[in-house]
Amino acid sequence: MMIGTFQQHLYPVTAGQGLPARDEDWRDGEMQLAREVQNRAFPATRPHIAGLDYYSDWRPARGLSGDYLDYFELPEGNLGLAIGDVAGKGLAAALLTSSLRSLARALRHYQHGSLADLTAAIDELFYEVCPDSSYATMFVARYDPDRRLLHYVNAGHEPPVLLRETATGHCPVALEPTGPVIGMLRKSCFQENVVSLAPGDLLVAYTDGLCETANPRGEQWGFRRLMAAIQACSYRKARDMVDRVLENAETFAGGCPQHDDMTLWLGRVEKPAAKKLSAFSTQLSAKTVAA
Repeated sequence: MMIGTFQQHLYPVTAGQGLPARDEDWRDGEMQLAREVQNRAFPATRPHIAGLDYYSDWRPARGLSGDYLDYFELPEGNLGLAIGDVAGKGLAAALLTSSLRSLARALRHYQHGSLADLTAAIDELFYEVCPDSSYATMFVARYDPDRRLLHYVNAGHEPPVLLRETATGHCPVALEPTGPVIGMLRKSCFQENVVSLAPGDLLVAYTDGLCETANPRGEQWGFRRLMAAIQACSYRKARDMVDRVLENAETFAGGCPQHDDMTLWLGRVEKPAAKKLSAFSTQLSAKTVAA
């Protein structure tokens, strides 16, 4: 093969320009690699947490996402959960998301420490790498399945919703912010809250792109439709619920392009299984009936 032909094989000529398209090919390759890295960063497995059925999914708007989601098993069977949203979109937001993920993974070392201190440490470190025009919202939590306690800090994030099961349906309780956004101010203060969960309760964490899904008339899907979609399938497993809610949002969009990243995490505290009668009790009942 001649050298010129070999170069043309490596760097194909752009149609109509007669110039090598290697810059475009390089950019496309780099973007594809960045997408693969980000996909690997999204949780691929779900640690088994006693008495908790949970699932999550995401929909990036531009291939690369500024949304952040992570969960992992902690000592003593606890679950660490973090969900965030970096201001902006595209490559810059994706890079900041990767930084945020690395910092939030420190939650593994805060099993008995303060989530408020952890969030303050993340905020201080993220401030150093975050451009002046950017910031991130973040919700970090630790769930103790033995005590059914959820410890959390909400750093300016869209309030997750606790849907408490009642005799007439689910009653929503918003987990409002307990501190400012991440990366905007130096030396911010955060508060850790604790909420007790009960069997049948649903916890919904999401990013604002889900509610901001718009249809051809410019109407947004909104919080009420999100809650209605969840409650309409609340009897299903967490995975089915997440799939149906996202399908509902996409149907509402009616083919309109997605303008913001969408992420949804949903967990249900499972109800204890009904205890089975022992063989002795069964035999005793049978004798009683026979008598």
